[in-house]
Amino acid sequence: MKALRQEFKGDVQAYGIGGPRLAAEGQRQIVDARELLSMGFGEIIARLPKIFGALRKVESEARAERPDVAIFVDYPDFHFRLAKRLSRLGIPLVYYIPPKIWAWRKRRVRFLKRFFSRILCILPFEEDFYSRASISARYVGSPLQDELPLEATREQARAKLGLKPDELVLAVLPGSRPSELKRHSDVFLDAAVILAENLAKNGRLAPERKLQVLLPFAETSSLEAMSARVEGWKKVAGERARLLELRVSRGDSAWAMRAADVGLIKSGTSTLEAALLNLPHVIAYRPNALTCFIVLDLIRYRRPVGLSNLVAESVAGRIDDPKLRARLFTELICCDVTPEKLAEELEALFGETEKLRMVKSALELVQGAVLRNRESPSLVAAREVLGVARVSAIGDGSQ
Repeated sequence: MKALRQEFKGDVQAYGIGGPRLAAEGQRQIVDARELLSMGFGEIIARLPKIFGALRKVESEARAERPDVAIFVDYPDFHFRLAKRLSRLGIPLVYYIPPKIWAWRKRRVRFLKRFFSRILCILPFEEDFYSRASISARYVGSPLQDELPLEATREQARAKLGLKPDELVLAVLPGSRPSELKRHSDVFLDAAVILAENLAKNGRLAPERKLQVLLPFAETSSLEAMSARVEGWKKVAGERARLLELRVSRGDSAWAMRAADVGLIKSGTSTLEAALLNLPHVIAYRPNALTCFIVLDLIRYRRPVGLSNLVAESVAGRIDDPKLRARLFTELICCDVTPEKLAEELEALFGETEKLRMVKSALELVQGAVLRNRESPSLVAAREVLGVARVSAIGDGSQ
């Protein structure tokens, strides 16, 4: 919204679905986005009443106020239904952070072409994909460029978080949704214990030292609830947890990733954040059994699940280097997400190993692809949105 106001050079009235940060920027919230958060296929069913209630609320408000443009951000299953309703009202639609139809469900491309005036891409390879389908699309850059402390050094990040320069530091990001935390938190912490034990055995972790484990949760999370979850895990782990110094925080995940030596990250946007912050990392994703069955057995999805890998492979493909086309960030999904396997992959990134050298090459690929345009992605996106709104205004005679 800041960028929209800056480009419009006037007041921007916004309303719709959003979280605390949009509310702080002045969005009038019809629906709190946190009410719609879900993960996988099974969890969505329980939230259907809220989902359909949100659709009705937004459609009713749009019918009454007739906005100049509607901006859709992510969440395709919900937004595709909303797009149909708002399109019938003659409202121009812009999709910012579009669905990953290049990975699966490619038939959705017809829907995007029919209902959306503009697609604003945040991954460098998406623009070519949509353009080949004759969809008006532009790579505006990743909004992470505006949000992450990309210029900060590891030493600065550690000083900010109260960490010593010579400590071994692991960043653990199990996800932000309640179901993600339930499925990932304990297994990630179990892996951290095994990792610490292995580092102590091979002399990497000195007897008087502990492995510093950073647990930065999302701003929408309850710090008290997250601390209670970690304390519950510590009671079960018992004496084995003595090798870990667990640091629970909220809203500082970027600084945690910049400060850490290695990251263990649930598949999602955080993997791309990690790559941009130069953090070697292991990617894990353990949804419910139904989701695993659909993805692995029905759809038979075999491409990477981590954004950092998807970007790295897109670049490696273009330069036609077979070695770089390999998935350089290790991914473990579904039944492969075990403490032992996670710990093994994490340990391979501590020290000057061949695996670490390969991962550093992948980090360079991702950074070069995503950060190629130094202009603020938010400003570029704002210009595109305003362009659609102005065309619409001219078309209906309001200018």
